[in-house]
Amino acid sequence: MAVTPPVEKKRFPHALAAGVVAGFLYGVFARFAADARQMEDWFGVMTLAFVSLVPLALGFLTVRTHPRPSWAYRLFAPWLPGTAMLAFCMLMGWEGSVCIIMGLPFVFIFSSLGGILGGWRLLRGRGASLAMAVLPFAIGPIEHGVPAPDRIRRVETSIDIHAPASAVWAQVVEVPAIRPEETRPALFTRLGFPRPLHATLDHAGVGGHRYARFERGVLFIETITDWVPERHLRFTIDAQTDSIPPTTLDEHVTIGGRYFDVLTGDYRLEPRSDGVLRLHLTSELRLTTHFNLYAQPWVDAIMRSIQRNILGVLKARAERAPVAAASGDTPHPSPRVNPCRPSPASGCRA
Repeated sequence: MAVTPPVEKKRFPHALAAGVVAGFLYGVFARFAADARQMEDWFGVMTLAFVSLVPLALGFLTVRTHPRPSWAYRLFAPWLPGTAMLAFCMLMGWEGSVCIIMGLPFVFIFSSLGGILGGWRLLRGRGASLAMAVLPFAIGPIEHGVPAPDRIRRVETSIDIHAPASAVWAQVVEVPAIRPEETRPALFTRLGFPRPLHATLDHAGVGGHRYARFERGVLFIETITDWVPERHLRFTIDAQTDSIPPTTLDEHVTIGGRYFDVLTGDYRLEPRSDGVLRLHLTSELRLTTHFNLYAQPWVDAIMRSIQRNILGVLKARAERAPVAAASGDTPHPSPRVNPCRPSPASGCRA
């Protein structure tokens, strides 16, 4: 019995290495299989079977190679192959930074649960390992047969502006080119989302179109449905997904895609008794996944970050406008941007 501790210490590095390699290879294989054309009808990345059961199996395979895993080993050893798998997927371009960050909690929690199961003596056999490895692929077709629910969200932000309604309205209806120094670091830019560039208007009033452009070829065509000068602007949003280069956004978070869309935008100007004008910006979003409850706070936070960024630019510009007018200076007009609707036939370009 006295030689047991040294023997266990010698086995530990080999068991850890074997477990990490097994877990990593399994995770990479599952991620590759999720994108295979032959499996697209019954298994995919945006499923609970993948985001929860794959890390569960990964953690199980990592720990089962150790003869006597401690509780700390069961909980934390699976994080090594899980993190390595995500890093590999990002390096290969399979996942963007948004999906990696959103996926980390799933990987940590479910791989630790798998590690706990992997340390259970009754589940240390090869049959249990095989069953655990097959589990995500067995549950995937069942989940695929259940349509993902649509969850409609409203995200509202507001900002107080010391400027007249006319100055604010002028900034809202059209947004001249936004210079990089006008924006501040924000959550959405840190996660790799494109920065807003400008918005142009083809004609004022209901039925008019705003063309809102973001970096890297992202374009939203916004059809005006409510127009009350200096009070209210509302529009529906049509994301031009066909014009967005595939390298711009991760396919799982592409706006207008299968899982996420922005449906409407709404600016409302609220004059207050203290002379301050409060500008509200509200967006209506669609979220369509089997894990909407988890994804919702992430989507809300990203959208709120985008809206705050835009409102900050409008506030700074509107508050500068009265000063320029009072001093007799005439602001230089921003260059107009061709607002035509891009299409392969017209050859219009951003």
